[in-house]
Amino acid sequence: MKKISIFASIWAQNLWDELILKNEIELLKSEFWEGSLFKVASYDVKNPVFQIQGTSYFEYFPIGIKNPKNILRNMRNFLHFLAVTVWSDIVVIGGWWIIYDSEIQSVWNPLNQWLLRVKIARFFRKKIYFYALWIDIKQAENQKKLKEIFRNAWKITVRDEKSKAQLKGVGIVSSLVDDPVINEADEAWKILWHYSSWDFSLSDFDSYNFSWKKVGLALRSWYFRKDGDSQNEKEVIENLCSYIESKWWTIVFMPHSLHNSDEIANDYEFMKQFLNYEREIYANLWEVYTAYTHKIPDIVISMRLHSIILSYVYGIHQIILSYSQKTDEVIKKIT
Repeated sequence: MKKISIFASIWAQNLWDELILKNEIELLKSEFWEGSLFKVASYDVKNPVFQIQGTSYFEYFPIGIKNPKNILRNMRNFLHFLAVTVWSDIVVIGGWWIIYDSEIQSVWNPLNQWLLRVKIARFFRKKIYFYALWIDIKQAENQKKLKEIFRNAWKITVRDEKSKAQLKGVGIVSSLVDDPVINEADEAWKILWHYSSWDFSLSDFDSYNFSWKKVGLALRSWYFRKDGDSQNEKEVIENLCSYIESKWWTIVFMPHSLHNSDEIANDYEFMKQFLNYEREIYANLWEVYTAYTHKIPDIVISMRLHSIILSYVYGIHQIILSYSQKTDEVIKKIT
């Protein structure tokens, strides 16, 4: 029986992260032992979406480290983190997820956090397994830090050639791993249109005829902005909604993250400002997930990585508004 700790982007109010975790644990069981035990670091230990046998949750260190009110909480979390590391036979980092040094999100020095965790795992001589990762390091000064994070790892797998090349550039050998979710896609899915979220035009949609259809909008904040202009972003989305309605389509907003401590990551709060009496919004993650599994939208305008993959897997036509490397790399895999 293996004792495995998992460190990834896990909190219960992000649909795709929780689905990935469930899938990841099943794959790790098949790789090691069906009866393996798991401890999972999470930003929301009280509200796991899935209750998985043999799995328990502990809170990440650090949490809101800039807030003095969290000093005792972070002290407890750090001691718990040490205890979990000592308990573990294998420390798993990742799972269809990205290590980056620059993204519009309220996080504190992401590379420094991972460097701290791997140093402690090495101190206790634990096997470190970097699992199915994207690597997106934009700043040249962080290449040394990237090498230090991955140094002497027991096993490293990545999701795309670009990530493999980036690690090779700092002297780290990795292997590619297939995405089991993408490989199980519904064969009914046939059509893909792809634009950048930064510069698409409504005229790009003129050739599409989806009259009297339901359109799901899986959008996220910030990535329509030009020069950081929030008003520009609101105009872009409102114009998109008006265009959809002018074609006699109906709109349902599909939030994929309800993050309660990061305003930028909370899709529900962002999208509800565009509601009117004709537009719907799903209020929780199960409603969103059911919409995909039951193919409720006829087409999804997908921006979130999670939406791109779920639309693909469940055979829902989609228009993709890509905003980053991770969405671009998924598009390469499914086209």
